[in-house]
Amino acid sequence: SAYQRNNPTVLPDKNRVKVISHFMESRLSESSSIREAYERAERLKTEYGADGVFDFSIGNPTAPCPAGVKQALAQTLELSGPEIHGYMQDSGYGEVRQTVASSLNARFGSAYTADHIVMTTGAACALNVLMRTVLDPGDEVVVFDPCYPAYSVFAETFRAHLVRIPFDQQTMLPDLVALERALTDKTKMVLVNTPHNPTGLVYPRETAEGIVEALNAQCAQTGQEIMLVSDEPYRELVYDDAENPWWPALYKNTAVVYSWSKAASVAGERIGYLAVSPEVPDAELVLRGARRSLGELGFVNAPATAQRIACACANDTIDISYYDRNRLALYNGLVACGLSPLRGNGAFYLLLPAPDGNEAQFVERLAGEQIIAVAGASFGCPGYVRLSYCVSLETIENSLPHFAAVARVYSETEGNRS
Repeated sequence: SAYQRNNPTVLPDKNRVKVISHFMESRLSESSSIREAYERAERLKTEYGADGVFDFSIGNPTAPCPAGVKQALAQTLELSGPEIHGYMQDSGYGEVRQTVASSLNARFGSAYTADHIVMTTGAACALNVLMRTVLDPGDEVVVFDPCYPAYSVFAETFRAHLVRIPFDQQTMLPDLVALERALTDKTKMVLVNTPHNPTGLVYPRETAEGIVEALNAQCAQTGQEIMLVSDEPYRELVYDDAENPWWPALYKNTAVVYSWSKAASVAGERIGYLAVSPEVPDAELVLRGARRSLGELGFVNAPATAQRIACACANDTIDISYYDRNRLALYNGLVACGLSPLRGNGAFYLLLPAPDGNEAQFVERLAGEQIIAVAGASFGCPGYVRLSYCVSLETIENSLPHFAAVARVYSETEGNRS
């Protein structure tokens, strides 16, 4: 047609030229359960109003920001000028990195210097930068189910293979026997996350020691190095006197990726860091590669104002009692409804098993009561749904009669069977 002659990119379907990559085409064919649930909640809000929808889908922090956030923003306003908004060292401001290093050393007895810290655009940026630095095509990255769905995409981006370790059905913690069997001479990286998304569990010390023991045994057997990477965006969100492992003290070849998204309620500011332990083999080379990767992946450097927020919040976090109150209100409320939630002791997530094991039906029944949850299958735990309790206490309290209504459906169905 005349339109097609004047617009040569618009072609009949039979002649259509593929523009996107095969990789991206395959990605677009797969849905993001977290984003789908969030978008479903937004649609329901137009129908029932914001107060009539109970959106437990996405981990968007709601706890008040610590004072350091306001302090850093005030400093930016006071000093605002080109000199404080321009480029800096690719690894970030020296004073910010030194503040982070000093904070870690004081809290964990570490020996970081500013040079061991690379400021990044959140923890996901840090993880991608590290993977680009460490992984070769064909390397294996071990993760523990259930886990954050994006881990698989990050590994695929660098043509590495993701190896998933199943969880113990009773505890939801890693199956350490399965880990030992899964380690091979291709294992290059083991990725841990505690406090954990989606279970809300903190790995107990014996679990952490079991993981480290398996890695040490494999390294001794093969003579190859395996890097342990600790993904810690929920590090400060720990309850019931639980103690989160500090992995660099347990295993020498450890890198930590961190974000202030949850600890300071600044998820949209995208600020975090990569900390490479001084004991990592070739630590200086790894850090040089990370700094290079930061630029070559297009991040260039972490945002200047966000770095000032990070510096002010290095030892200043949200009041975790805000989320602990929500955790207990939701957990106890669900138990009272006749449901069987997993009692977590960290992060701000709760796993709830479908009463009959049918996760998809459970999601739909909850949505019928305007409750939005994320299907567990996308995390590697089918039969569960994830609830994010970083919402208002009022939302939790108002949702409980709706959870009870869903629970009654299952109770009545079971009664009819008997």
